Amino acid sequence: MPSHSVAGEVDGMTDLERTILDTARVVFETYGVRRANIEDVAARAGVSRSTIYRRFPTKDDLFEQVVRREAEIFFRTLDQATAGCDPQQAVIEAFALGVRLVQDSPLYSRIAESEPELLGMFSRSRAFPIGRFADGIAHTLRRCGAEVAEPDLANIADILLRVALGIIVFPTDRLDTSNQAAVRDYAARYLVPIIGR
Repeated sequence: MPSHSVAGEVDGMTDLERTILDTARVVFETYGVRRANIEDVAARAGVSRSTIYRRFPTKDDLFEQVVRREAEIFFRTLDQATAGCDPQQAVIEAFALGVRLVQDSPLYSRIAESEPELLGMFSRSRAFPIGRFADGIAHTLRRCGAEVAEPDLANIADILLRVALGIIVFPTDRLDTSNQAAVRDYAARYLVPIIGR
């Protein structure tokens, strides 16, 4: 999922749709994904439920668009962070950024802390498509000069993403994720070898 593919979808939104999505993100952060409802979003956004349903037919559709916007931010930041990097440096940057994103994003923090099982469910749905996130990481690694075959690169990106998600959802005392130097060292020692030299 290169950043431009998501950006195109988000750039085509109206101001009303952006307002609805901003409000929905706050509602999901406040109540969690399962407890949030369209009525709360409508009330906070100052619009009717039918206005939301015309643009986002279900809560899942609404959540999917909120996640897509978060993904856009992640991949734009990743593109900037990996500019001029080689593939090994890109692995470190992607891992560090992914860990930091979850800590810095109230939405992902809420999911990881109170509804971590949803990440597994989302990974098999349109709402949190692991494959699209992995494709974005593969795109970044290729842009940074990774020379492995496409199927191998896709699997490498998938593994890197799943390791990061695993550490975020199931924290380990072997890695202090609040320590950026430790996160980078972890990536350099254990994840960079996956991409090769």
